[in-house]
Amino acid sequence: MAQSSMNTPYAQRLAEKFRESQGYLRANGFSRSTKTLYEDIETSTDK
Repeated sequence: MAQSSMNTPYAQRLAEKFRESQGYLRANGFSRSTKTLYEDIETSTDK
């Protein structure tokens, strides 16, 4: 039943937006580590 709910148009759009967001973050050098999260925020605001 959970599998069929992932085939709804809303779920597909949500998954696509999630993939786009991950790609954006990777392309802009954001790290997954919480240690560098503060540094990521600082560098993004310096631009």
